[in-house]
Amino acid sequence: MTSVPISSIVPNPYQPRSDFDPAAIEALSASIVKYGILEPLILREVANGGYEIIAGERRFRAAKKSGLKEVPAIIRNSTDSEMLELAMIENLLREDMSPIDKAKGFKRLTEEFRFTQNQISQIMGMSRSAVANTIRLLDLPVNIQEALHKKEITEGHARAILSICDDRERNFALRRIMSSQMSVREAEELARILSKHSKGNGKSNCIIYSNDESRLIEVLQEKLGTKVHVIRSVTGGRIEIEFYSDEDLNRIFEAL
Repeated sequence: MTSVPISSIVPNPYQPRSDFDPAAIEALSASIVKYGILEPLILREVANGGYEIIAGERRFRAAKKSGLKEVPAIIRNSTDSEMLELAMIENLLREDMSPIDKAKGFKRLTEEFRFTQNQISQIMGMSRSAVANTIRLLDLPVNIQEALHKKEITEGHARAILSICDDRERNFALRRIMSSQMSVREAEELARILSKHSKGNGKSNCIIYSNDESRLIEVLQEKLGTKVHVIRSVTGGRIEIEFYSDEDLNRIFEAL
């Protein structure tokens, strides 16, 4: 272990965590002022004579905030993939890493560094299916990913939404889950109902609406606060309005 000038250290360019809780950094900084850094940073030397963080970015940020000039460090020679791998492991062990950050890190390992899902599962101590399901969260629309990242919904809610066939219905489910503060079980039931209605004639996973029908559906859904379906037939069709409880039915009746 050695002491390294904090001015010569730069963050890990492969850091999978996209944000750091300011309150947590503040608390860690206060602890460093009182007790010092109890666990050294892990760094690698770079061409210009400086250092990149492999693990310990929270400690680095807190140390800078506390005014330290040097930090204890262990210097390692690591490849780019090892840097990402070690940063992923460090953050995963903290258990507060965003599922979206985790998914992006896994995807980066597979795309940039040619890791298989089996290799990632072994590194992270997860099943291969858990790795695959985490990466699948990136199939969600960006706004739903953001809601999960901000902890406005849980990963269980996100997986329920993921089971719905199209983005319009996924966004409806998101609004419904958040406004009604649904449990994961309730969200799964909502997703089951939406998925049942979104099955087409077997040639497609989703009903394809015209632009006019889509606008009509969106207006009705916003007004009624529930899912609306337009079901076409040879001579016309029907409009279906969903409800999920007697209380919900009474609310829709009042809205009408």
